Amino acid sequence: MFSEIIKHKKVLAILLAMVFTAGMLLSVRTAAYAAESSDAGRSSGQEDTQMRGIWLCYKEYAALGLSVFDDEEAYRENTDRFLTEAQKYGINTVFLHARAFDDAFWRSRTFKASKYIGGDESLTAWEAYEDYDPFGVFLEEAHKYGMEVHAWLNPYRVSLDYYYDPGDEASTDRVLTAVRELLAFESSGEKIDGIHLDDYFYHAAKGYYRMDSPDDKYAIVGSEEEGPAEGDYKVVTAAEKRNNVNSMVREIYRTVSEAGSTFGISPAGNYDNDMNSGADIDTWLSEDGYIDYIIPQIYWTDQWGDDGSTTMFTDRLNIFLEKRKNKAKFYVGLALYKTQKTGNSNDPGWTWKDTNLAEQLDEIKEKGADGYVFFSAQFLFRNCAKEELSNLRR
Repeated sequence: MFSEIIKHKKVLAILLAMVFTAGMLLSVRTAAYAAESSDAGRSSGQEDTQMRGIWLCYKEYAALGLSVFDDEEAYRENTDRFLTEAQKYGINTVFLHARAFDDAFWRSRTFKASKYIGGDESLTAWEAYEDYDPFGVFLEEAHKYGMEVHAWLNPYRVSLDYYYDPGDEASTDRVLTAVRELLAFESSGEKIDGIHLDDYFYHAAKGYYRMDSPDDKYAIVGSEEEGPAEGDYKVVTAAEKRNNVNSMVREIYRTVSEAGSTFGISPAGNYDNDMNSGADIDTWLSEDGYIDYIIPQIYWTDQWGDDGSTTMFTDRLNIFLEKRKNKAKFYVGLALYKTQKTGNSNDPGWTWKDTNLAEQLDEIKEKGADGYVFFSAQFLFRNCAKEELSNLRR
């Protein structure tokens, strides 16, 4: 009897050991998978809390299968396809173009539908997206992947030629209307994770509109063919431009903060051009009450110029870092799109090697940046980017 008990105990011990070992193996595999996902697209040792983002712009809706939304199932499948590819490279945040031309990718009762995702721009987005909500679907799916979604807005742009006048108080009110709608947006209990602006402030090719009322759907002075009515826009100094834009930026920051969300701006990578066109880098990186984060678009290599001898990336990065005097998060915009190598004759570094992004990530980590954002989403699927991307997984 005693020997039988011993025998049974030995069998039990063996079984328990087998279960424990299997559990350990499963844990190791799970941990390895999580580590691979976390480490993808970043240098070894980088903290998990780092921003690893990507911009998905309005021009890419069609290329990624996100402009045909008459079939919700197909749209959801295409969204998952993109998110699966982004996850391979450790992406944890998508900056989704929600408002490119005073339009709306979300269900809005105020703004016209975005024609770039197949919306009828003669209708409000609420009417055009009646069958199902493409913005909501993307938000739901991204959160399933553990990714944040920040709504990306061009604040003043009405068309490529004409913008709303930043000096007009109604323009700020118009932008705030969009911000409040997005902050209030909810789909299946999911809400956006932040509000994001890029660098288009005083960049209209022809002129600037003034509105009769910020609540009007198409309240612009004159037609797009004629441009703004004479006298509606005057030339202003760089300081006045920055003051006008800052009035809008402060209001967005206050509104977003009160909602418990995050707000940031992505200026161009040329500091002097920024300051001359209304992007007040000095103030945003030294005073509180403007931004939670900044993402300068530093889209050059360190082999820039005719002979490739100018360290343009490092030079521009250092200029922005020298301005950093507050607690705003500092992310760096990186040019994934330049891996296509065409059109880079003045920046031969993109042609000479496939380690540009890897070297840039090493440098921004060393200099204390909080993360990076790639431009842009469709290049995750382009063969031209595969070598650069594979070199990130060293």
